[in-house]
Amino acid sequence: MSKASKWTSVAFPKEMVEAIRKLIEELKYWPSVTSFCREAALEKIKRERMLLKELRENKEPKEAD
Repeated sequence: MSKASKWTSVAFPKEMVEAIRKLIEELKYWPSVTSFCREAALEKIKRERMLLKELRENKEPKEAD
């Protein structure tokens, strides 16, 4: 019996992947489309978690003085 994989795949429109490839070619920063997408997703997760934290903090009732 095989173990469940720790990885999965996602699909992007071809036009988006081509735009990413052009950025990679021009900037020469990321080694692959996969690494670009992973980094972009991690940055988005971080921003959304920060937003959720702010929303939760602002939702808490304020103590009266």
